[in-house]
Amino acid sequence: METKQSTEGKWSHGKTMPVKNVQAARLRSACEEWGFFQVKNHEIPDTVLENMRNDLEHFFRLPLDEKNRFGQLPGDLQGYGQAFVESEHQTLDWCDRLYLVTQPPHDREMRPWPTTPVSFRESIESYSSELMRVTGSLMAIIARNLGVDLPSDTYVSQALRMTYYPACPVAHDKVLGISPHSDISMLTLVWELNMVGGLQIKRQDAWVPVKPHPKALVVNVGDFLEIMTNGKYQSIEHRVTVNPHKERMSISAFHLPKFDMSVGPLSEIVGAELKKYKTLRVDEVAKVVFSSKLDGKKTKDYAMLRV
Repeated sequence: METKQSTEGKWSHGKTMPVKNVQAARLRSACEEWGFFQVKNHEIPDTVLENMRNDLEHFFRLPLDEKNRFGQLPGDLQGYGQAFVESEHQTLDWCDRLYLVTQPPHDREMRPWPTTPVSFRESIESYSSELMRVTGSLMAIIARNLGVDLPSDTYVSQALRMTYYPACPVAHDKVLGISPHSDISMLTLVWELNMVGGLQIKRQDAWVPVKPHPKALVVNVGDFLEIMTNGKYQSIEHRVTVNPHKERMSISAFHLPKFDMSVGPLSEIVGAELKKYKTLRVDEVAKVVFSSKLDGKKTKDYAMLRV
């Protein structure tokens, strides 16, 4: 894929995050300096994107009773639902979500996979497969940049969080689309369906807007990649603000190691440096992170060695 440097590459309070095609040197720079970048020319067929867009819009416009047929059950993240509400004083997450484990196929629980519209499951399947392909390409470049051989099960698991953010004309000081957090993943790939904007990343104690670009995927380094690189690559806090006049829809694809895999700093990267993070099982970290509302860098706080 052809690559060229964006003119937005240098950050200041008045600029937005850079857009990049895939090239090894620039990918390394993005992972080290930003933790976020955008990928164009990912070669996902237009039909796959359009089918996914149409079916997701159809689903979120269904009556509530119909969507609740695929709702979350107690103690289960999968299915249709809303965010954690822990206190009447908290900043609310202004969104509805459909969360599904999509890869590997034998880990799927099909009950919460919507059957309305009738093509939705097929659209999810096609989109999921394309995102796995793109992630594999990115992880291959990352491994070469780091000079390591990553195990084949480093990013074998995938979950999709499909999110609808209604317009919110009032109470902006008490509402966010999604609260500040980092992702428990190796890589997260985000597609904004309707170009409204609202995603922001935290950099130097300021919130920097991510300007959406047609058909581009926003990619961010996840907590597990930060841990494996001993902090060389940064998993950055981000949030979503609401729009007073326009609704927003996005799909986040989280790519993780196998749940029974242990993840820690790679010895080839650490070298003579001190390890900054513990070695932890993926399922142990996931239990901590998913037990409550999204809030800051919980994974890093849990995994950090105290020295």
